[in-house]
Amino acid sequence: MQLSSLPILIAAIFGFLVLLVRRLHQSDQLNRSERNGIGVLLAILLAWGGASAYLSNSGVYTSTQFLRLAPGYWLPYIPVIIAVSLVMLSAPLRNGCRKLVDGTPGHWLTGIHVLRILALGTVIKASMGMFPDRFAWFVGIPDLLFGLSALPVSLLASRGRLSDRFLMLWHLVGALVIVAPAVGFMHIFMREALFAELFTFPMALAPTLVVPTLVMLNLLVVWRLLEKRAAGL
Repeated sequence: MQLSSLPILIAAIFGFLVLLVRRLHQSDQLNRSERNGIGVLLAILLAWGGASAYLSNSGVYTSTQFLRLAPGYWLPYIPVIIAVSLVMLSAPLRNGCRKLVDGTPGHWLTGIHVLRILALGTVIKASMGMFPDRFAWFVGIPDLLFGLSALPVSLLASRGRLSDRFLMLWHLVGALVIVAPAVGFMHIFMREALFAELFTFPMALAPTLVVPTLVMLNLLVVWRLLEKRAAGL
């Protein structure tokens, strides 16, 4: 098994979310059903991460049969489908997600994206011929730059110098720097000789859990700020 920062990233992201939920529940901003709804969602996402780790470690993801299914087009969207489906089906979960954004300081929700600076690792691996070049340049570098932007944005947000509109647009960019090249260039990435490296263990945890979760956090903020704007709040 390769040394990787991905287990630390998963612990940091989900630990951060658990901390937010606990903080809001203890201050009576989240009721029990809302807290439990978010808790169930996080547990299901982590269970999916465990299943994905097993499938990658056992060689399923890198098998010829699996790669013929063009997993780049659908595998990263499994946690998104899970999360969106649960949010649509559960009113307490929807309300809990709203309160999660409303009750959390804006600079906390931007600061978590500093972790995306660790995309530097994929760029370094690509420069050493250990990772698909085009994927690193078109996805890894934009992700890295967005992570770097989280430093000044979080500082300014903590001082109250950024509007909700700016933060909404910034979070939207955070989602698009991943989604746009992944959708637009996936047919190119899948032709790279080292494309299967994306699905080796533990690297597979990036496209199947870590990156989708961070993008969903971006989109959660965008959704809530758009909702508030539409309501004139």
